[in-house]
Amino acid sequence: MSSIAQIIRPVKEHFKRALKWIVIANAGLAVIGILFGGSTDVVLRVHGTSLLVAVSAVSLAVIEQGRFRAKIKSVWLAGSVCSAALGLTLIALTWGIDPPDSFGRPVGSIAVISVATTYCAVISAIAQRVRLRRVCWGGAYGHSLYVLAIIWFQFDFMPGRILALLAVGQTACSLIAVIDFIGSRRSTIAGSELSELKAQYCPYCGAEDLTRLIDVIECRHCGGRFQTLNKSMS
Repeated sequence: MSSIAQIIRPVKEHFKRALKWIVIANAGLAVIGILFGGSTDVVLRVHGTSLLVAVSAVSLAVIEQGRFRAKIKSVWLAGSVCSAALGLTLIALTWGIDPPDSFGRPVGSIAVISVATTYCAVISAIAQRVRLRRVCWGGAYGHSLYVLAIIWFQFDFMPGRILALLAVGQTACSLIAVIDFIGSRRSTIAGSELSELKAQYCPYCGAEDLTRLIDVIECRHCGGRFQTLNKSMS
């Protein structure tokens, strides 16, 4: 089994169908923009809509994949709703809808929640260590809450420096997660050449989301590691 197949889980049928229609709509918009775009303004709006549809679809797909690693239903649901709402709002703005000034704060808040949830979904898929996953999530939510506070309360107590410090810490955690992910993929490939994955579930938490490292099996849900008995030795 390839390393990518071990982290990508089958999506639900209704979600897969929705993604297919989004792809079809996106291609249709591109064709309309190329063939029937009369003015430069219309062409730019059509292609901008196409880009926003694609970005929203990617965000929803990533959030859907994050559900397999962490069963926090309310978080993923809120992120999916905000991601879809943000995409629709930006498309409406692209086509010239002029919202009132009070519309800025809610849209900004939706954008923050959407970006934070998409990031947490990516970390959920690639972070192998539970502690690192939680640190990245905590940093993302802390960063998001601080930005939301700035949006709604508009305080100016060193916002630039604090945001920079939060960004540095978040970047470091993200890079460590990526490095661990790359290392675990290589270990999994090497380990698969030695023996097959014989365990069906984790003895600690009962999850079935397992991966083989070089000489042990690791549960991606709780981070527990264990070994299986070699039947040929019994």
